[in-house]
Amino acid sequence: MNRPLKKNQQSSGQTRSPSLVEQTIDVLGRDIINGTYAPNESLPPEVEIARAIGVGRNVVREATKILTSVGLLRIAQGSGTKVQPVDQWNYLDQRVIGWAMDSDDLRDDLIDELSTLRLIVEPEVAAIAAQTASTTEILRLFEAFEEMEKNRDIPEQAVEADILFHRRLFAAAHNKFLTAILRTVVVVLRANFALAIKADYHIIEFLEEHRQVAEAINRRDPDAARAAMRLMLTNNEQHLIDMRKAVAERGMEK
Repeated sequence: MNRPLKKNQQSSGQTRSPSLVEQTIDVLGRDIINGTYAPNESLPPEVEIARAIGVGRNVVREATKILTSVGLLRIAQGSGTKVQPVDQWNYLDQRVIGWAMDSDDLRDDLIDELSTLRLIVEPEVAAIAAQTASTTEILRLFEAFEEMEKNRDIPEQAVEADILFHRRLFAAAHNKFLTAILRTVVVVLRANFALAIKADYHIIEFLEEHRQVAEAINRRDPDAARAAMRLMLTNNEQHLIDMRKAVAERGMEK
């Protein structure tokens, strides 16, 4: 049975405001991801959704169009709007992956799958960058590494410095399709950092491996860049296991 949609504080007289559309997308998207609506189940009528959330029907209509575009919904002729099977969801969309990462039931499996994706993709990104990076891009990569070294014990700065390193690495590969994957990498990086804080671990690990990646790219050595990145990500997989164990043990102590 469907639970009532979460009501927000906006007046139902407001329509087609981008902020209201985004709020409606967020409410419906989270409900779909969390299983409030099962695959192939129809959403409530537009008027019911609009009343529950506190928006106009035009807002609901616009939100469902966007959720359809990312694979969460489909318009079924004669039977309303239905939830798509999970294998149709676009997990490369930042909103979809963000909702999934906020779900306690989905987060760990998703991080593991994203870590596997990183292990497939990022070593090759590093190898490509070793062949395509400009001198300026290599300098910027080293600047990001230096920020990681300088801020490794300052959580907020450390997080942004590590993400900057990976952004500059992907930029140096000069591939628009890889840039789309980078957005997903950033999501899992932030999740790793959040887990490190819970586990009371250093925000930044594997500084030496980051240095080796940058130095291999500087030497124009794709094989060494690939190997250094693969080592970093393999170590990170074990690091995830250790952090989860630490978080579980801390929870049991409370």
